[in-house]
Amino acid sequence: MDFYTNTNNLLLLATLITSGLALALPQILGRYNKQLLSVHTAVQWVNQRNAQIVDIRTKDEFKTGHIANSKHIALADLDSGIQGLRLDTNKPIILVCLSGSRANTAAGKFKKAGFTDVACLDGGVSAWNQAGLPLVK
Repeated sequence: MDFYTNTNNLLLLATLITSGLALALPQILGRYNKQLLSVHTAVQWVNQRNAQIVDIRTKDEFKTGHIANSKHIALADLDSGIQGLRLDTNKPIILVCLSGSRANTAAGKFKKAGFTDVACLDGGVSAWNQAGLPLVK
């Protein structure tokens, strides 16, 4: 019982719970909204539905290796730069980052810009690489 009456322990517990929710919420919401794609489903979207891939990592991250034919715009430049990508609003968009969390943030911005079919690569470029799929440098 002393654990629960100590103010420091309660603050640490509250911080732990808040941090866990902050980390898990984008993944939970992405799965709930059905906007997360596995690597294999993303490949199918590209091959069968002519999906467009948009990499939202930083310029340095993009240079280390990216998915072939992907267009690049950093997440920080997204608000002003979506129109400059010249994407087809009638084709699906697959958003890619390093692990998938930044892509979930960007999905809402793409939807506000008029793109209706927007999904995120679950696990990002890391999952793509782990699946043994090629990256262009």
